Amino acid sequence: MSYPYPQDRHLDRKEKGEQPYKDAREAMSQNDASIQAEAEAFGEEHLRQTDEERMEHLESEAPALLGKVGADRERSTVDGAESKSEKS
Repeated sequence: MSYPYPQDRHLDRKEKGEQPYKDAREAMSQNDASIQAEAEAFGEEHLRQTDEERMEHLESEAPALLGKVGADRERSTVDGAESKSEKS
């Protein structure tokens, strides 16, 4: 919870004590640590690929991506032809 004025934060600490702030700080640091660990794992996984592995991965993805692009283009040409025929 954010407070617009520093004295409000001070009063809140006097009323509730330090524990909510300690809990929030701990949860935030755990969240930061998990995000950092995920980022490092992702980086290590993709960093260690050799050029051959990277090319194999790209070549294996290529047919699916090209098929998707072809389907999109086919749909757009059909939609374009329909819109032109509606205008006539």
